[in-house]
Amino acid sequence: MAQTGNTYTVAGVDVDVTAPDAVQARQQGIVEARRKGAKMLIDRVVAPEDRARVTIPSDASLEGMVRGIEFVRERSAPGRYIATLNVVFQPDVVKAWLGQAGVKIAETVSRPALVIPLWKGRAGVEPLDDRNAWREAWRTLDTTGSSVPVTVLRGDQLDQNAVTAEELYVGNVSAFARLNERYRAPTIVVAIVEGDKDGGPLAVGGLRYDAQTGARSEIPRTTVADSAQLATAAKQIHQKLDEQWRSVATVHRDSQDSIDVYVPIRALGDWVQVRQRLGSVPAVKGVVVRQLESDRAELRLEYFGTTDELQRTLASAGLVLDKEADKWRLQVR
Repeated sequence: MAQTGNTYTVAGVDVDVTAPDAVQARQQGIVEARRKGAKMLIDRVVAPEDRARVTIPSDASLEGMVRGIEFVRERSAPGRYIATLNVVFQPDVVKAWLGQAGVKIAETVSRPALVIPLWKGRAGVEPLDDRNAWREAWRTLDTTGSSVPVTVLRGDQLDQNAVTAEELYVGNVSAFARLNERYRAPTIVVAIVEGDKDGGPLAVGGLRYDAQTGARSEIPRTTVADSAQLATAAKQIHQKLDEQWRSVATVHRDSQDSIDVYVPIRALGDWVQVRQRLGSVPAVKGVVVRQLESDRAELRLEYFGTTDELQRTLASAGLVLDKEADKWRLQVR
């Protein structure tokens, strides 16, 4: 199911309701869609550990919380209503509701990540258009309710003209840039399986590349018994991506503070990278440049949450915030 880019629009809500007649069934179907949409919205924007603290409002309250219903598909039968609907919530009202529960909210939903499934066998890396169990595992992965929907590399002639499988396997940044002229993905995931397609244990791993900040991180290698386990492996990698996104996007807005930091500048790109990565962290409310010199920049960061939370979210964006001689230092990891 595709997600919309709007955090507060829940797409693809399926309902199947029976009632004494078709009119009542439709009315009850819309009520049911609001309830299901609210639950799906909680799963999307609230951290897993906080979801139990959120209570679904009454039907009357939900009606006032919803801006509108989009009817994607409808099918009526005597006393039955079957439909797929999009539920559009009002952001301010939702934030007030979740704020009363005292939970953290992921302010934005990431645009689709580009997943590049690669298989390296005894003869080398398979072509981009190779049809195998690993590609199928990603193609059929259900990202409903996720903060990180995924797009799987098409592997068609346009992709093959832009890059080679070997370039993607080694994590060639220039190849990522060429490929992303087509996909415009904020995150590129190279998901790699190594082993014999005909049987035996398979090694699963890869890398995650942030196209906005340039940050790279390894996907830890694991081993599965055979290709029948690849669907589970793809799901586990995706869950980790979802957790990483939430660690950056989740903001607790009931407290805010500021901190003075300095950025050591050793090369021309250091300052540019820091500014770009700070811009990708929702917990950072504002950045004031107090002084900029050839070898350092002094900043005041205004942020939501605690200093510990800030350090964790900055780390997820490839930035390290630590203390050096009683001064806070911020630099690219």
